[in-house]
Amino acid sequence: MNPDHYEMVPIEVGSFVWYAGYGILLALVAALFFFAPRVGDPKMEKWEKFLGWFTLANLVWYSAMALFDGIYMVEESLPLHMCSFSQVLLFIHLVYKKDWAFQLLAFWGPLGGIQAFLTPALETEPTFGYVLQFYLAHGLVVLAPVYLMVHGGRRLAKDGVWKVIILTFLVGYAMMGINAWLGSNYMYVNNPPPVDHPLVQGEWPGYLVWIKMAVIGLFLAFYYGFRRYWSDRPLN
Repeated sequence: MNPDHYEMVPIEVGSFVWYAGYGILLALVAALFFFAPRVGDPKMEKWEKFLGWFTLANLVWYSAMALFDGIYMVEESLPLHMCSFSQVLLFIHLVYKKDWAFQLLAFWGPLGGIQAFLTPALETEPTFGYVLQFYLAHGLVVLAPVYLMVHGGRRLAKDGVWKVIILTFLVGYAMMGINAWLGSNYMYVNNPPPVDHPLVQGEWPGYLVWIKMAVIGLFLAFYYGFRRYWSDRPLN
């Protein structure tokens, strides 16, 4: 991938857009944890399907905006980053009730989305539509899995964290080949991300060691932090 053709526009910390983004995040917190139905509520099934389709619509909305603005590129805009994957997983789980999708989403969504909030950046200038889409997308993948555990009755597979870690690494290795074919940098496994990040140190492939260590540490911390939501039941 030619970095000269791929420049992210960072959202400056303390700017109006930065505060507006966290305002969207707080609105999602209120919607999910104070107003959304809980397990046992007769409205829960319809709400979950609505949330799943809303998540997919938000993902498609970005593609539509990018195509309309002429900035959609196979090398940059396909839903192949971890947060985009997480949106698809959220849709699959909420609409088709697949537990395996939740097991991946529970780790990929919050931990990938939080990284995006730490170093927010867009592929275009921060216009209203792109800012709203960015923060809705990342806010949903961070908050929805936690909401589904706390108020939706979902549970993490006991002893499943290492399966998720291994699968995450395998997906990353596969993405290297896809990136080489497309000339892209999805999941940032072929080149460092174009933003300053405390977990990214050095050049390829050295920085991948830090990322792998961070994945193991953060996934284990999340897994044990939510130990009250473990379950031995089989997945479907």
